[in-house]
Amino acid sequence: MVTEVNKIIYNMLVSSRGVYLPDVGSLYIERQAARKIADNKLLSPRNVVNFTTQVQAPSLVDEITSIAKCDVAQSQDIYERWLAKTRIDNTLTIEGIGKLVDKSFIIEDGFNSTINPQGSKILVVRRKKSNLWLYILSAACVLFALGMFAFIKMADTTPATGGATETEKVIPLTELTPAIEQDSTQQTAVEQPLTQPKEYAFYVVMGVFAQEENAMRAVEQVNAKINDAACVIRPFKDKHMVTIFGSDKRSDCNSYANAYRDIYPNLWIYEIK
Repeated sequence: MVTEVNKIIYNMLVSSRGVYLPDVGSLYIERQAARKIADNKLLSPRNVVNFTTQVQAPSLVDEITSIAKCDVAQSQDIYERWLAKTRIDNTLTIEGIGKLVDKSFIIEDGFNSTINPQGSKILVVRRKKSNLWLYILSAACVLFALGMFAFIKMADTTPATGGATETEKVIPLTELTPAIEQDSTQQTAVEQPLTQPKEYAFYVVMGVFAQEENAMRAVEQVNAKINDAACVIRPFKDKHMVTIFGSDKRSDCNSYANAYRDIYPNLWIYEIK
């Protein structure tokens, strides 16, 4: 029975209709535009499976009624028995398609290949070389030439006498010393405020670790594999949770997690309560 219901869900998704699971939410396929994953890299457009708690697709119960030629009460019973066998705590496993963990969907590689027959590619953007250095060098040469010209003109107009002219005022070095010390004191008194990291409503979680040392090693691994990761170790009950991305929109976190599930398949979304 579970296998047959899974096949119905499979067919509803690949036909682009989506499927509404009563008391759970809707699964649907959405075309994701190319997105930047590094300064010079783009992830090519691809299809992803998204989840929403809203009713945005035909009901699975109605589909079972239509296919099995039974009444709604029997279809509802089939659906409830299927749900009881496939959902454990906050994880709903649909074999051949993927897992719904809390409100984040983790697609299986096989189903990902089905909805993305061309695969996903990383596009490298080659930047045109800048000639800024040439302009800077030219400007430096012009300034140097103007400086030399001004120096020569000053040398030509300087009086031949070795002493100071009538309009010159000689300031003893002792009069300058307090001002210099005052400026130095003022400079050392300036302090730069420490900036605190922005708090977001949602985070992409890489993992939860009992030991802080293991969490720190996980952060090092993520930074080595994902260029734009913003890793933070957060307290989670009595453990250490490693997050790699944060946003006030769940959809941004879903898109980020989907982009890197080829590296970390078990990424999930944590919502700050």
